[in-house]
Amino acid sequence: MRLRTTLRLTAGQIADVREHLFREDHDEHAAILLVGSRVRPGRTTLLARELHLLSDDEFPPGEHGYRQIAPQVLARLGNRAFTERLGLISLHSHPGADRDVCLSGDDLAGHRRVFGHLLDIVGGRPVGGLALGQRAADGEIWLKPEVISRLEKLEVVGERMESFGARPAGQLGRAGGRYDRQIQLFGTKGQRLLGGLRVAVVGLGGGGSLLVEQLAHLGVGEIIAVDFDTVAEHNLSRIVGATARDARRHTKKVQVSRRLVRRIDPSVRFTTVDGDVVDADVAAQLTDVDWILLASDTHSSRLVVNAIAQAYLIPTVQIGAKVDGRADGTIEQIYCAVRPVLAPEGCLYCAGVIDQQALQRETATEEERVAQDYLGGDSGVVDPSVITLNAVGAAGAMNVLLLSAVGLGQSGLGAHQLHTPADGAWLKLQVERDPACLWCSAASHSRFARGDDASLPVRRSDARRPHARPWRFRPAWGRLRRPRGGPSPAK
Repeated sequence: MRLRTTLRLTAGQIADVREHLFREDHDEHAAILLVGSRVRPGRTTLLARELHLLSDDEFPPGEHGYRQIAPQVLARLGNRAFTERLGLISLHSHPGADRDVCLSGDDLAGHRRVFGHLLDIVGGRPVGGLALGQRAADGEIWLKPEVISRLEKLEVVGERMESFGARPAGQLGRAGGRYDRQIQLFGTKGQRLLGGLRVAVVGLGGGGSLLVEQLAHLGVGEIIAVDFDTVAEHNLSRIVGATARDARRHTKKVQVSRRLVRRIDPSVRFTTVDGDVVDADVAAQLTDVDWILLASDTHSSRLVVNAIAQAYLIPTVQIGAKVDGRADGTIEQIYCAVRPVLAPEGCLYCAGVIDQQALQRETATEEERVAQDYLGGDSGVVDPSVITLNAVGAAGAMNVLLLSAVGLGQSGLGAHQLHTPADGAWLKLQVERDPACLWCSAASHSRFARGDDASLPVRRSDARRPHARPWRFRPAWGRLRRPRGGPSPAK
């Protein structure tokens, strides 16, 4: 079986790496990443959690003339990796290299001398060594002494995504006539990048169905559609592709979306997930996608998807629309929200859009709902919703995905945006990161970039809504709201 290994960093981390490694002195410089991981048969994704930039004293010339990381540095950071349950990846520059780089024989010999021992220090977590050019990376990853993988690619998550390996990809031909107008904007390479994406859409109501429709028209490679609900009559004004017959037959929303995609472009792979993202088995299917688009209106789904985005460094956009009313029944304001989560920036918990009381209501049993009268005696409340409001959010989310994925994103693309259609105003919101956030912070207790070691806030029963007794957040509320932990790691 071919082993495929990817290293994923944030935009901030790669900027710091490039500034440190590629200096005007044209000498070699080094850094160490402590990484979480997602390990599946044949494929490993390493997730950069901590970046440690090494001084020249920590990366001195070796006895054979080339530079080596000082043993005491490997011991110190190896012990930290063991304590934090992380892998360790060393990085060093090849001065003058840009789009083409290769590990040298000295690099590989150094790996053979050190990595077996380093695997013992970190407790069997992945260890590796990478040589970097400005836009190229070659590496060797040791999963076990007898299981060694060559780095397939390095991915950068941020407002402008990057992906590169040891050398440039081969020449690309045209991607097909149906995409010619798109190619005029972002080129054949951009279209091929879209064709390689696996995008999950969580929630297939008014907003989610529009997201699926646009993804199919753009020509993404695969859509993973997640929803447990069926079509009702009140959905027909908003769900793209739904018919009166679907409402009568209570057709699953995932099946309506599948039918829609087949009509638009049968070559797009479509995977249905008939379930709730708060269930562990459903959430697990989102940990290996390239993007998540969240169009569900529950706070529990926001919490779970935000946790996945931070733990696995998966770019995400949450959309929603809200109508604020007055006591007399008149409308005070209408909002449309587009909230990118480009880890670690844009955390939905830090943004204050995951409400504790709403989570408690959503995770209550039916008996608890009645006893506490959460909905004022009306369990059939349907919030106001209009397809034009859904369309604003869907278009905003798709532009974030599109421009970031094809490399056209600029600074500010990842800001949360709030639109008030009544006056046509757009407001950009800067999310302030809580230094103790359980999901996105660098504090020792956080789930950020921990991959499979992250404890996700999911329901672990095989039961399903609406009669399942759900999981509980309540024992962790104090820790979730204002977590306390050890000191943040030094850069």
